[in-house]
Amino acid sequence: MGEKTLLGIIGLTTCIGIYMGWQFLRGVRNPPMLVAIHLLLGLGSLEVLAVILRGAPNGGQVVDRNGILLAAGLLAGALLTGFAVPLIAKPVPDAVGISIATHAGIGTVAFLALCYAVLG
Repeated sequence: MGEKTLLGIIGLTTCIGIYMGWQFLRGVRNPPMLVAIHLLLGLGSLEVLAVILRGAPNGGQVVDRNGILLAAGLLAGALLTGFAVPLIAKPVPDAVGISIATHAGIGTVAFLALCYAVLG
């Protein structure tokens, strides 16, 4: 899988996240299947980033390793903050908005970092 294909998958995940955030702001509950797809695409993308960082079996390396590493770290942060949202929702319902905003911000910066590493 090439870096541009991965960029498309993470772009799709970002678009799903934007839609889910918009639904949250409208007060509409997101379907569990959409949440699951968003999660699985994010986890799969992080795994592919790890494989890209490891290098190809023939010894080939990515061009911008530091940019990919930054994007992978930010994506891991987005995943962790995404996992924290439901944990925070029960005991502190007033903090859900800031938790989702933090998750969205980190995820957006991860996507932009990957765009820069792959396209720039």
